[in-house]
Amino acid sequence: MKAEDLIFILDIGTRSVIGLVGRMQEGMLEVLCVQSEEHSSRAVVDGQIEDIEQTARVAARVKARLEEELGVTLTEVHVAAAGRVLQTQRVVCTMELDSSYPIGEKDMTALETAALQQAYENLAESLEEGAAADFCSVGHSIVSYQLDGYDFSTLLGHRGKQAQIELIATFLPNEVVESLYSAMSMLGLSIASMTLEPIAAMSAVVPKELYLLNIALVDVGAGTSDIAVTNKGSICGYTMVTVAGDEITEQIMQELLVDFSTAEQIKFALSAGKRMIEYEDVLGVAYTVDAQELMEKLLPAIENLARQIGEGILRINGEPPRAVFMVGGGSRTPNLCALVARALGIDEKLVATGGSNYMKRQIKAEETYLSAEYATPVGIAVTAMKAEGNGEGLAVSVNGARLHLLGTTMTVMEALRRGGYQYGQIMGHSGKNVIYEYNGERRGVRGGLHTLAEILVNGEVAGLSTPLNAGDSITFTPAADGRDAAPRLMDIADLWNPMEVELFGAPVPAGTLAWINGNSADGEDLIRQMDKVTVQQIDTIGSLLENAGFEQQPEQITVNGVPCTGFDQLLQDGDKIDLTAPVVPVEEPKPQPAAAPEREDSPLPPARQPVLGRTLRILFNGRDCVLPPRQDGEYQFFHLLAWVDIDPGDPHGDIVLTRNHRPAAFLESIQNGDQIEIYWSEETPGDRVPRRPERP
Repeated sequence: MKAEDLIFILDIGTRSVIGLVGRMQEGMLEVLCVQSEEHSSRAVVDGQIEDIEQTARVAARVKARLEEELGVTLTEVHVAAAGRVLQTQRVVCTMELDSSYPIGEKDMTALETAALQQAYENLAESLEEGAAADFCSVGHSIVSYQLDGYDFSTLLGHRGKQAQIELIATFLPNEVVESLYSAMSMLGLSIASMTLEPIAAMSAVVPKELYLLNIALVDVGAGTSDIAVTNKGSICGYTMVTVAGDEITEQIMQELLVDFSTAEQIKFALSAGKRMIEYEDVLGVAYTVDAQELMEKLLPAIENLARQIGEGILRINGEPPRAVFMVGGGSRTPNLCALVARALGIDEKLVATGGSNYMKRQIKAEETYLSAEYATPVGIAVTAMKAEGNGEGLAVSVNGARLHLLGTTMTVMEALRRGGYQYGQIMGHSGKNVIYEYNGERRGVRGGLHTLAEILVNGEVAGLSTPLNAGDSITFTPAADGRDAAPRLMDIADLWNPMEVELFGAPVPAGTLAWINGNSADGEDLIRQMDKVTVQQIDTIGSLLENAGFEQQPEQITVNGVPCTGFDQLLQDGDKIDLTAPVVPVEEPKPQPAAAPEREDSPLPPARQPVLGRTLRILFNGRDCVLPPRQDGEYQFFHLLAWVDIDPGDPHGDIVLTRNHRPAAFLESIQNGDQIEIYWSEETPGDRVPRRPERP
């Protein structure tokens, strides 16, 4: 069994989703499999999808069970539209012909398309000023054809000068149709065709030869009652009313104090003719109710439903029809047929539940599915089957997938949207920009440009506004989004030349120094949205000394053993900067004697964080010392050189710097309670004792 040989339909109803798979066998529809599932919440209201994701989840489970049972993957679906804001237009359209050629399929389609366009324009003109005219055609019926003033059942193959068509077109707001397409797109399905629910039900229940009679069909669902009327060989009108089976269910809830599910079960029991019905109310109390007594309480609600159905029929038919077929789950409501007949003023025998009498002529299925409850899903499949046998009709193909044209603009853009393509695939998006702050200045890096979509119609280059005709073939290559900007720090820096030099025996970074949001950064780090980037260039002897906090003069500095030429001497990676004279810090502290008594091995205080603007107490070369406050920042190792005998001109080995028994650097910060040692590697421990600061 191949998926392309199957007809897959989904009936998205207010109460449930019904899925059906069938195939064409000798001109009849053979129903192979049916699955259904109820909505767990009010995802569909009055036939209109409100919660797209919830509807898609339910439909996905129905689809999965069908695929598992049949062993196929379903990719195309036929659906029917409904909704509480249905708009109908009846139009007559004429077209001039070349009488030397017989009328062909393209001529018939062009005439039908022109009529649909005229119906849409009439609808737009009828709307109140300022109202949105974004409607979509969801179904139409041809009332009659004329050729040079004479009536014909079809114009195909005839010759004449002027053709005329009369049709009824039905429209729904584009948002309603888009919600149906979005739900199907979430399932990975493309919509092969769409019809109107009452037209679908009519196709299943009323044979074509009965269209000569004035017959009304009413599909009573859970949220809406859809109505279609035939006369003189065609469907001459359809409408809907927003009253249906749920009103009866809700009345049972009020009368018996039960939840919705229990009320539905009680309603089914009434339809089945049970005399006594057992149930539990919301408090858990068990009851038994007499069906006749309950029906008397429900009578006002059923009468209201029948009255509104009767008014809907009279509104589009102008007079009572010759007969009425009632289908849908709500058609089983007790006394509904009789009350509809009363509302129309016709004999009760002329209103009946549509059953299997005529369905058996065109459908092979289990008896369960040849019933009023399944008229709409089976009718959708029958309508799809007939469309398959009628050639292209009002259809195009998008990348090989057949797609019925339901809109009124008939452009490439609409066909692509109907085919499930998103705006991003059609229009494309440039990559996201990155905005950042560079040394206080606002800057940005643009994302990459997108690649435009490629569109061909029948092999020719086309645009999104190119009008389409039935049978056109669209080849579409989606747009490719541009890459998001992802700049690296080294890419956005005005100059990127990081290096490392040795300053007074300690390795320090130089060249380009950078921070992102206050954190030291590497050139490979990515710049993200609204980052704050700070970049500093330390590329001369002067800037290096200033940044490190020294005030040495050039004559006191050597670079790689050679006297410095000046503060503007450029640094190179790996340079070694040394002194020709002792180090002098920027603000040489004036050491004062410690308030505490002298001791050789003082315990460290618990505080370990830097203390700025206050004294620091440290253990310096084995002596307890108190350092006076510094107003310009933290103490660093080089600030302590004034208290030890470190003369670069008279070295005794290498300078040793340790902090808490670990190697340290000249620019390393000192914290309260640290154990600090600074000494020549070849001097004796007694020479390491620092000079005692005097008390101020």
